[in-house]
Amino acid sequence: MPTKQTRLDNAEVADALAALPGWLGDADRIQLEIIVDGDEADAISTEVLRAADELDHHPVIDRGPGTLTFTVWTHSVGGVTGLDVTLARRISHLLSSAGIAY
Repeated sequence: MPTKQTRLDNAEVADALAALPGWLGDADRIQLEIIVDGDEADAISTEVLRAADELDHHPVIDRGPGTLTFTVWTHSVGGVTGLDVTLARRISHLLSSAGIAY
């Protein structure tokens, strides 16, 4: 049975983001935008969604011209939780492993 997630406050989110370069946000949502080309964007999106499935949690992935933006929050609590921070760490790790600077 999944554990109940508790919404983090702005200070807790700021502390978590201090260890996640490139990520921005507050207690409502956290977000990372990266610059990538089309083929690379597809591959990254697939890997991020696979990692998210393992956590049973999913980011919103917006694709713009040459960019991908990952937005993470827990809908059921209306803001950022520890699970969102964990997913952000996984996304950052995947990007670093793929050699993507941001």
